[in-house]
Amino acid sequence: MWIKKAEITSFGKLKQQKFLFEANNQLVFGLNEAGKSTLYQFIQAMLFGFPTKKKKGADYSPTDGSGFGGKLTIVHSTLGEIQIERFKNKNKGKAQLRFADGTVGDEGRLVQLLYPLNINLFQDVFTFQQEQLQQLEQLQENKLHDALISLGLSGSNQLFTQKNQLQQQAETLYRPRGRKLPLNLALEKLEQLTEKIQQKEQQEKNFQELVVAADEAKKQVTHLSTTDQELRKKQVTLEQQRLNFDNYQELRQLQQTDLSLTSTPAEQTALQEYYQTYQQLMKEQEQLHQALQKFSGNQASARYYFYLENETKIKELLAQQLPVNRLMDEQSHNQQQLRETTDPFWQTNLPEPFENDTAVLNFLKPVKAVNQELQEYQIRLNLLTEQQQTAEEQLNAYEKKHPEVFKPKKKQPWGFLLAGVSVLAAVFLPSPVRFVFIAMALVAIIFAIKPKVASGNKETWQDRLNQLDLINEQLMTVKKQVAILAEQQSNLAANAQQELKRRNLSTELEEVRLLASNQKALQFLSQRQKQTNLKKRNQEINQQLVQLTAQFQFLTEWLPLQDKPIVAQFQQLNDFAQEMEQIRFAETYQENAVLQQRIHQNQKEQQLLLNQHQQLLKSSGLSYPAEINDYLAQQQKIMQQQQRLQDLSQTVAPLFPETVELTQINQQMIAVQRQLEETQLKLQQAQEKEQRLRIEIQQMQKDGTLDQLYQQQSQQQAVISDLLKEYAIAKIEGQLLQDIATELSQQQLPELVTKAAEYFQILTGKKACLDFYEGTLTVNQRSVYQLSTGTKDQLIMAFRFAYLAVESADPVGPIIIDDGWLHYDHQRKRQLAELLAKFSQKYQVICLSSDQEMVSYYQELHQTVWELKGA
Repeated sequence: MWIKKAEITSFGKLKQQKFLFEANNQLVFGLNEAGKSTLYQFIQAMLFGFPTKKKKGADYSPTDGSGFGGKLTIVHSTLGEIQIERFKNKNKGKAQLRFADGTVGDEGRLVQLLYPLNINLFQDVFTFQQEQLQQLEQLQENKLHDALISLGLSGSNQLFTQKNQLQQQAETLYRPRGRKLPLNLALEKLEQLTEKIQQKEQQEKNFQELVVAADEAKKQVTHLSTTDQELRKKQVTLEQQRLNFDNYQELRQLQQTDLSLTSTPAEQTALQEYYQTYQQLMKEQEQLHQALQKFSGNQASARYYFYLENETKIKELLAQQLPVNRLMDEQSHNQQQLRETTDPFWQTNLPEPFENDTAVLNFLKPVKAVNQELQEYQIRLNLLTEQQQTAEEQLNAYEKKHPEVFKPKKKQPWGFLLAGVSVLAAVFLPSPVRFVFIAMALVAIIFAIKPKVASGNKETWQDRLNQLDLINEQLMTVKKQVAILAEQQSNLAANAQQELKRRNLSTELEEVRLLASNQKALQFLSQRQKQTNLKKRNQEINQQLVQLTAQFQFLTEWLPLQDKPIVAQFQQLNDFAQEMEQIRFAETYQENAVLQQRIHQNQKEQQLLLNQHQQLLKSSGLSYPAEINDYLAQQQKIMQQQQRLQDLSQTVAPLFPETVELTQINQQMIAVQRQLEETQLKLQQAQEKEQRLRIEIQQMQKDGTLDQLYQQQSQQQAVISDLLKEYAIAKIEGQLLQDIATELSQQQLPELVTKAAEYFQILTGKKACLDFYEGTLTVNQRSVYQLSTGTKDQLIMAFRFAYLAVESADPVGPIIIDDGWLHYDHQRKRQLAELLAKFSQKYQVICLSSDQEMVSYYQELHQTVWELKGA
């Protein structure tokens, strides 16, 4: 895309001006304040929209109220000239397009046409300004990687800005040495909870052993369940093999039979036609011989005149003899298939089987689920019953061992009496003895008021009683649940059996038997449908035969056709026609010589026909034409066997991947049934063991502390999981962007450096080798830090032009340079002019400058120069 014309109505200091641009290189010369930057801003506004007003930015709005905007004509590589019109106060500042063919477009269409060019790409890549030439002060390899891919993918540094944002987002969640970040805090809290749980678990006796044992029991249950399902599937497969074994034997017999055809359908048709012609010639020859022997005069009769009158009708009727024979053969084949027996069980009430095995399993799923749950509760009920008995025995034994806990003895007043007597005696006795009796009174009072220590503990008894109450409460709950589940099981089983009875299937809810019954019903319906189709076809054939029989009605007066099958009627009619033809021959050829000549001609025709079809007979393995009829019947039988083989290969062969006999199937069914019973017994035992272990674990957790810690741990793990997902997404996306950048830049960087060296040589006039040393760009093995400011500008400009050359096979926009040679001397300016002249062979270059020296170089290189004089 390149710019052809700019028509400015009013934009800044430029009003009512028109500018024409060349498709290649041009220098727009103008003194300061002539409007070069205004022209650049106009082009940018026409392409991408008017800039928003800024307090410190330039304002290009007109002060006289004239129309703010104008038109810009661009040339598209495929659509030709396109005029872009945009005014600030018109259509909300959105662009209106006019194409060369007269069609119009809107802002959305302009964005599509310019893609991938946007305002950022236009400013960062296709615009050269002095301050931009200092953006890459350190030309390091990794930064060139980043700059190359950033500009190549998004037109600016948006790619790496996004990467940095993702990195910052990840670091706000977690850092290896962080302490107050969300993920660090969550991990620390989880660690504390884990320590508390471990301490609590250590307090619980054998808790971990029970958990491990329960997990192992669960694994065993899972393994046995898988084995049980596999055995059930194998049992269903064996049952299907048993039901289809007769068809399997037929399949094996057909597979061992050579069913290859010795002729193609086209050859069979040719043989049929040849046989019919041959038969006609033989009949004609026979008629000629009979006419020669029997007739010597006019043998006309009423029957002959009847034949002459109806000759056309008779011949048309005889022409249908071959289709009738084919219909009779088809009817015979259909009758043979109809004689195949079907299960008499469903002859009166047709079954309604499920569509497939999956539907059967889904039908049994609720019943199996309730049975499984009921079985688990039965195990729990048995365990609780055992625990109840044990708790009652322990409580009774404790009560029997410590009866004083429940029936304490009454305290006797002997202590108080002894104390009273001692005090009374002390009153009347002298001092030394008085103190002895007072001490005895104190001792007696102490013994009287001191409770007797019982050997039993009432708190222990209360704990055991509470434990028994808890077990009884759990037992009542489980019994209620067992009753509910038993009722559900009964209702579901009754409903399921009622549904199976309605479908006329086996009412046994055992999975294997129901699958076998359903498979048998499906086969019965398939065979019944096939027989229905055969009966319908035979009815159609019978109708056709009846219609053909009605056509013989006009012959009943002359031929004995009454109560004869249609084949016999055709034979009778054929004999009648031959007889009449003999009469015709006799009347037509009364002289013996003529008849003999006709016979000789017939024999020649037979020999000629035989010679013509000799190769066909030989390729079909036939020696005489008389063998054709039996040969075609044999080929038809082989084709029917091939169709039967194809049907059996699709329906029966998948059931028998290996050769097997019926005795082997029966033996395998017995073995599988035995394995299934053993597996089910082991599965029941494993389930009971797991249930017992789980109940013991629940009882050890009855104080709720460990459960609460587990819940907190689960919640904390969920929090960490969410944080980890957010952290991982940010890290992976950032790493993905980095990997994309690295991969793509590694593909393009060598080509970029080569192009940059080529353009740098043009700018400097000296051969230069660009390379990287420890990640930093070098020029002729010199660091870029040792280059002058102007040489650095040239180096960066060379990389900018190299990028454009590498990235754009089809230029998406023009290159606009606004005095980008501040640090150039006169030699470097001329070399820049040469580079622009060369580069403009592919890109449109618009150079805006106030440098008179640059004008002379453009004129010297025969490049376009025009002056911008401003308002």
